Amino acid sequence: MELLPDAICSPGDVPYGTLPNGKPINMDMLETAMEDSDLANRYFLNLVTGEVDFFSDYLGLSEEDEHLLEEIDGSDDYVTVERIPSHEVYQWMVDFVDELVAPADEHAAEKLSLALNGKGAFRRFKDTLYHVKVSHVMRLGTEAALKVAGP
Repeated sequence: MELLPDAICSPGDVPYGTLPNGKPINMDMLETAMEDSDLANRYFLNLVTGEVDFFSDYLGLSEEDEHLLEEIDGSDDYVTVERIPSHEVYQWMVDFVDELVAPADEHAAEKLSLALNGKGAFRRFKDTLYHVKVSHVMRLGTEAALKVAGP
C-alpha cells in the first residue's frame, strides 16, 4: 500500500492519510510511532481501521493487550510501524533547510543550520524552528515519513 500526498495523487491512487477502504489513518500517532526511538515501545498500524496500537514494556501488558498482540501476530490486518533511523531524519532536516527555508529566508536558514551542529542537534533544531516560526515543517516531516512508510 502506498500513501501519497493529495497534490500528487492520480486517479486510482490512495489519498494521503487514508487507507484503500477510505478510512482515515491516525497520522499524529503514526508520526509519533515513526519518530519514537525507544526500543521498549512497539506500534502497529491497523490496515482496516487506520488506528495505531501502542505497546510499551514500561507499562506492561494487560490481559486485553496480550489478546490484541496475539490477534496482531496472526493477522494480515496489521503492519509493524518501523522507526525512522536518526541519520535519515537528520538528512531531512538538512534538506529542509537547504531546499525550502534558504530560498525563502536566508536568516532563518542560517539559524537552523547552526542548530544542526553537534550533540543535541534534534532538540536545538526543534527549538529553533519554534522561534523562527517556519510553519511548513510539519507538512515536510509528514510527507517524508510517508515516503519511508512506502508500500
